[in-house]
Amino acid sequence: MKTSRLPLRRSGFTLAEVMIALMIVSTVMIGMVGAIPHAVRSVRESNGITTMGRISQELISDIQMSAWEDIEENYKEKQFFFDNEGLKFEAKTGATHAYETKVELVTDPVSLSDKFDYRPDHIRKVKVTVEFTPGGSPSPKKDVRARNTREYVFLVANQSRISSQ
Repeated sequence: MKTSRLPLRRSGFTLAEVMIALMIVSTVMIGMVGAIPHAVRSVRESNGITTMGRISQELISDIQMSAWEDIEENYKEKQFFFDNEGLKFEAKTGATHAYETKVELVTDPVSLSDKFDYRPDHIRKVKVTVEFTPGGSPSPKKDVRARNTREYVFLVANQSRISSQ
């Protein structure tokens, strides 16, 4: 009795197909791994900018809540220190601050339009400079310091002066 054999159909991938697929996957993975340092740097920079903004907002809030007469004494040309989360730095043994801020009170009249200027006893311009100081001291390199420093300018109104007029 004769049996006819049908050709066997093999299912699966050939070695060449598997090798090509592995090359494609490895190329994509190498590209993704190469992008990780850039992503980490971007996240770190974004976090630093957010923290600097929060620090400047906290200082300006403190200034706005102060009595107008006390602003000069308590904030003019003073430095304040903050930790890496943007909270006021409380010196602990072995701890260093991460952010250093300086407040400058501008004494020039404030101009909100070309027709009217406010006197410094009504509205003041406050400049807050925040610098990220890793290890507690500013970087000696000018380009690094420029990248780690942000300047914020606010206008603060004398609430008692405005309400009485």
